[in-house]
Amino acid sequence: MSFASDVKNEICRAELEDICCVRAELAGIICFSAQITDRLIKINTENARVAERISELGVHLYKLGVEIEARESGIYSVKISGADVLKILRDMRLATVPIRIDKEISRRECCKRSFVRGAFLGGGSICAPQKGYHMEFVTSHYALCRDFSSVLEYFGITPKIAERKSNYVFYIKDSEQISDLLAVVGAHNKMMEFLNIKIEKEIRNETNRRVNCENANSEKCAGAAVAQTHAILLIKQKLGLENLPPRLESIARVRLELPEATLTDLARELGITKSGANHRMRRLIKIANEIK
Repeated sequence: MSFASDVKNEICRAELEDICCVRAELAGIICFSAQITDRLIKINTENARVAERISELGVHLYKLGVEIEARESGIYSVKISGADVLKILRDMRLATVPIRIDKEISRRECCKRSFVRGAFLGGGSICAPQKGYHMEFVTSHYALCRDFSSVLEYFGITPKIAERKSNYVFYIKDSEQISDLLAVVGAHNKMMEFLNIKIEKEIRNETNRRVNCENANSEKCAGAAVAQTHAILLIKQKLGLENLPPRLESIARVRLELPEATLTDLARELGITKSGANHRMRRLIKIANEIK
């Protein structure tokens, strides 16, 4: 089962609260997934628990029968039909064209949370955090864009909007905002799982970064040590180390004795600073270049 399905299953277990919140949740589902005609509201979902949730909301609100048809393709088709459809849409302030989010539906904070929960059940998805950070809502109603953005921004979440075929996609890639949104819809267990995976990834990435940095530094130091050794051998062959100034001769001989040592090791061996050892090595490199 996918991470998105797990999130939907968790939030479907939320208790049905005040009538206003139940209405807002069902409105969110309809806005983000329903096909609507005068006598039919049809919602398709791949999640059996979401189909049951829609039925529960419909019965709780309007005491009506909701038809759920399971297809061989794994799609569940939820239908609300009959003469009461228009009455239901009017009650949820969704009978107008184009469909908008009426302020009365999202007046209270609890109703805003319920609407976002319904929107996710109807047209939401989230990538497994092991793979990346991406959460989105999809709707075919352009007029909803500004309204839904305002609802999300109330919770400090700023989605980006893109067109995908004939739909409009609200998407969030910021991990902190995704975890906040999981809390908004009531998926607290999956939010904690998301945060734990995020922390593990950050620790692993930081460890890899440090290891790579240390490896790069080691390779750099090894390359410098080889260049220094070659320069000193050239000086020894052409000039003789005994003809160098005492300070240069001493570090040259220590380098030949300790070809893999770092500058810090050489400085410690000679009782000087790393800066002093570096300065002497530069002078040896310069002498070798002049000999060349």
